[in-house]
Amino acid sequence: MNKYYPESWLLTGSILYALCCYPVANAQVVQDRSLPAAERSQVSGNPNFQIDGGARRGSNLFHSFSRFSVPTGGSAYFNNAPGIQNIFSRVTGRASSTIDGLIRANGSANLFLLNPNGIIFGPNARLNIGGSFVGSTANSINFADGSLFSAKAPQANSLLTVSVPVGLQFGPSPGDITVRGNGYNLSAPIPFASPLTREASSTGLQVVSGKTLALVGGDVKLIGGVLTAEQGRLELGSVRSGVVNLSSIASGLALSYASVPSFGDIRLSGRALVDASGSPGGSIHVKGERISLLDGSILLIQNQSNQRAGSLNVNAISAVELSGNSPDLNFPGGLRSDALGGGSGANITVSTQQFSAKDGAGIFATSFSSGRSGNVTVSASDQVRLIGLSPIRPTVQTLISVVAYGSGDGGDILVSTRRLNIEDGAYIGSLTSLSSRGGDITVNASESIETTGASNITISNVSAGTNGTGRAGDVTVNTARLVAQDGGGISTSAGSSGDAGKLTVNATESVEVQGQALLLIPFPSNISSYAFVYPFPGQPIPSGASGDVIINTPRLKVSNGASINVSHQGTGDAGTLRINADSILLDRQGAITASTASGEGGNIDLGVGSLLLTRRNGQITTSAGGSGNGGNINIDSALLFAIDTENSDIRADSVNARGGNVTISTDGLFGLQFREQNSLLSDITATGASSALNGRVEIITPEVNPTSGLVELPTGLVDASGLIAQGCAASEGNSFTITGRGGLPPTPQEALADDPPWQDQRNLGVIHRPQNAAVTSATPSAATHPASGATPALVEATGWTIGAKGEVTLTAAVPRLSFQAQLQPPLACRGT
Repeated sequence: MNKYYPESWLLTGSILYALCCYPVANAQVVQDRSLPAAERSQVSGNPNFQIDGGARRGSNLFHSFSRFSVPTGGSAYFNNAPGIQNIFSRVTGRASSTIDGLIRANGSANLFLLNPNGIIFGPNARLNIGGSFVGSTANSINFADGSLFSAKAPQANSLLTVSVPVGLQFGPSPGDITVRGNGYNLSAPIPFASPLTREASSTGLQVVSGKTLALVGGDVKLIGGVLTAEQGRLELGSVRSGVVNLSSIASGLALSYASVPSFGDIRLSGRALVDASGSPGGSIHVKGERISLLDGSILLIQNQSNQRAGSLNVNAISAVELSGNSPDLNFPGGLRSDALGGGSGANITVSTQQFSAKDGAGIFATSFSSGRSGNVTVSASDQVRLIGLSPIRPTVQTLISVVAYGSGDGGDILVSTRRLNIEDGAYIGSLTSLSSRGGDITVNASESIETTGASNITISNVSAGTNGTGRAGDVTVNTARLVAQDGGGISTSAGSSGDAGKLTVNATESVEVQGQALLLIPFPSNISSYAFVYPFPGQPIPSGASGDVIINTPRLKVSNGASINVSHQGTGDAGTLRINADSILLDRQGAITASTASGEGGNIDLGVGSLLLTRRNGQITTSAGGSGNGGNINIDSALLFAIDTENSDIRADSVNARGGNVTISTDGLFGLQFREQNSLLSDITATGASSALNGRVEIITPEVNPTSGLVELPTGLVDASGLIAQGCAASEGNSFTITGRGGLPPTPQEALADDPPWQDQRNLGVIHRPQNAAVTSATPSAATHPASGATPALVEATGWTIGAKGEVTLTAAVPRLSFQAQLQPPLACRGT
């Protein structure tokens, strides 16, 4: 028996009515009634929609839709009249827009698509317009005359304007913008040593050459999506509220976020690509709260012309994160600028609070031509952190790099932050491989720099190097604390005839270099400049000089096999190593060295304010092989200390030529001793190929003779115990009475009274008396006053003498010192 259910019939009827009478949201373009009747948009066709009509004001054309979506394989064609420069289209309904087909327009008009509810571009979405494209989830478009074209509050009698657009007004909860796709089709014939190439057939959203493609909404997501603006401008902005300002420029439109109080997140994943390459290269600008590039996603500008490229700017309020590379590719994801012609590559600038890169991602500015590679600037107010290698391709380092493979010079790297951490084989580097000059590296970290650890094949490092005839760049590090440990380091290097650059470290608190990494062989943590031979057959012998190393810091510690060094494995000379510190500690095989295989040995200059301490095989050495002379060692230290049995050496030796010179200026030298040959004790040597070729060792100490200026004490002293009263306690029944005007306390237990000081009250005037008059006892004798009546002059006592019995006599002249009494221990009151 069949039962009748009225509810089911009602539900079925509602579904059928919705399917028949309401178009599917993501497959329709439907005009609304917000514009004047005669100027409303006219839509025909499905799934290929043609859009006619609209409200024209001067060169501006306005369209208004309740829904706007283009199905897969479909199209939306804006059939605008000639002379239209801007097409403004808004969606006033509540549904988001899904675009998985073609959007096209006539002429060179710019197209604005406004839907506050959100916009989704599918993998088949395409643009065929002659101008710029702006897709936004803003509430309205603001114009220079103060009018606006609103999608949230449309009005039929609203004033449409001939004015130019100046801003995008966002509400409190703007919708998101999503671009989906299958990822880019890029390849590199020689990974890391050849430019990226792309297939002729393009995918994703693309504007014509020299124009702008801008997506500005809530959160912006590219999931395998591809955006292209050949020699144009790409703008990605994630905005929570406020106004994004618009301005017209040669390449279309520029966006400014000065009036935006809060931002959203931008996320690129699944091999997403944002590409502004061209002739010349264009610009990319990305602005959000957090910006993430994952799974090998890339922001790319290749400059193919002789003109200068634009710029690549990433600005995130909180964080920028670069992570990973695609499993089927030989190149990593991240931010990339290539110079392929005579013009300079695009500069890359990152501004944020925290910057991190890991799993092989990074920032790359590369020249493959005569053009200079772009500069790289990373400003992170809190931290910059680079971690490890790609887990998929372990030869791919996480890095920030500028490389010159062609004849063009390398750009510079500037990193400014509070803390810089480079870990597990990551790298900040500059390299030149031909005749060009390598770029300089400057790191400013107000709190600390730490290069820590290594991978199986690489170390964590900040390095500038050359593999060609060109000079490597310089490295300058400014921080409070520098730590290089477990294989971490900072260096400049040369692998051919080019010279290595200069390395300067300024640390206001301390420098610590400690430990080793175990690669194929143990690799020490280091601060160094070196010329090296690649461990592969057929590699050139380096002939360029290694660079100088300069370190300024209050405290330096080198320990556990780590080193600070200048070295040369080829035929060139080693550089000079200068250290200025208040204290230096070399411990457990920590070393400061300058060495060459055959060239002239490098010099070591140490200026130490207080203490240079070497412990447990700590080493300060210069050495030269082949025909090179040993380098010189100059040490100026308040104190120099070692344990004589710990084999801590200062050596300036040469195997086949003259030994270097050792000069030590110090107030105190302890535990080290000059010897002709190195021993198992703590030595100072300057050994050459023969005794005739030994260097000079000079130890300079203060010019003080400890035996001069001493007084010979007398031996025949008088026992003064009988001449000195004993200070016995009052309890013994004795008493001592004093009458006077001060000078001694009444009892031994009382302090000196604050009485008026003693004064000489004698009448020193001339006494006049009759001749032959009697002289009283109070009258001075004739011996005291000569008959002439002249007043004797008072002379201040300036010395005293001690008689044989201990009497003290004040004298007007300084006497010759004479000690006549032997010091005696105090006598006890009770005979104890």
